[in-house]
Amino acid sequence: MSRSILIMVVVSLGFFFVTATTFTSLGYVLYSMVAELGWSQAAAGMSFSILGLACGLSSPLPPMLMKWVGTRLTMFLGGLALAVGFLLAARVHGIGVFFAATALMGVGFSLVAPSPAVYLLASWFPKTSSRMIGFYFMAGAFGGVVGPLVVGAIVSTTGSWRTHWMVMSVTALAVGLVSLAAVKDAVPVTDVSDVKNAGLTEKTADALAKPVSWTVRQALTSRSFILLALAMMIVQTVVTTMHSSLVAHVASFGHGPASGAFAMSLLALTGTLTKGVTGALSEKVNPKLLLVWGLALQGAAMLLLCVAGTPALAYVSALLFGVGWGLSWLSAHVLLLRYFGSAIAGEMVAMATMATTFAVVGPLVAGWSADTTGSFVPVFLILAGLLALTVIITGLLLRPPTRLAITLNTTSSSAEREPIDAPSLSAAE
Repeated sequence: MSRSILIMVVVSLGFFFVTATTFTSLGYVLYSMVAELGWSQAAAGMSFSILGLACGLSSPLPPMLMKWVGTRLTMFLGGLALAVGFLLAARVHGIGVFFAATALMGVGFSLVAPSPAVYLLASWFPKTSSRMIGFYFMAGAFGGVVGPLVVGAIVSTTGSWRTHWMVMSVTALAVGLVSLAAVKDAVPVTDVSDVKNAGLTEKTADALAKPVSWTVRQALTSRSFILLALAMMIVQTVVTTMHSSLVAHVASFGHGPASGAFAMSLLALTGTLTKGVTGALSEKVNPKLLLVWGLALQGAAMLLLCVAGTPALAYVSALLFGVGWGLSWLSAHVLLLRYFGSAIAGEMVAMATMATTFAVVGPLVAGWSADTTGSFVPVFLILAGLLALTVIITGLLLRPPTRLAITLNTTSSSAEREPIDAPSLSAAE
């Protein structure tokens, strides 16, 4: 196996693992932990929020570490952080320690995926980086399908959620060691911008050296960006809330957590497959239409989940939600690229993603609702209403932004962009 293909396999394994063991399966294992330790649903939701917050706040860390110690050590440190977080979770008795554990999981997620891997794939596969990165993201998303099923298998076989966390801790350390042994930079990271612009083609890199019609400041204040950021924030809030509460909600039907885990896996599977086809579909269909339909399908899924009283209806809801999630999430990113151009796409995606940090509120509110009313349904209804409102606003108001001309002169550096030096692809020591 060539070095480049080996790296592709290793980094994809890392993304698969962190997705399977954190966001998508945490709701399942929390169901067992809450029952045994007597925690409130609000406390359980808070742990989920801390995971998301730690992941978001630590996102600038990987590019800096990659510059200082290299990509292989960055990914190894990510595996180590995950291993320690999982070990703490295995030995936890108080909720405070579990908060620290989920914070370490969030940091480990950021260090393992996706920033280091995107840079590696872009430098090892300069001509086919988009395709390889697409495969990589599909492998990561597939972890969301497998994760809940693995948790269910371990917990049902051993009767202990602590065993699950111990197994994940050992596996995380193994993933880190494999990364340390197999990962090798095609080129060294000499500046944070090397990582920031990973994945750009030669044509796109040349375009960065030329003046563009949008500056980041102008784009951030445009109505188009604000509406797209709003849509992404609502989608991420609903998705995070579903991840934290779906298993417990379906288990409340009286069929145990296994049915909830299956619903979560269905959601992840349909989301994975839909993301895989939405990119190609957006070349033939207006991405705005895909965004609106995706939001509408998620709203319909939430309403169905509110009235569902059997696992079968919950499964249908999960399927609808997964399709809507895949359509809306990917089409929003496509629209950011089309509206504002590739030159500032990285900055625009980063700022839109930062807005989705608001999603950490979802699990908190859902947990509070379950504690006070005995049901997640009130929160599901609110989220369905927010999705319906976002459908209306997006459908009526979202338009391609008016491109602004920028006057260039030798004294105004704000409108100029320096070309990116493309280093040669010799193996880094």
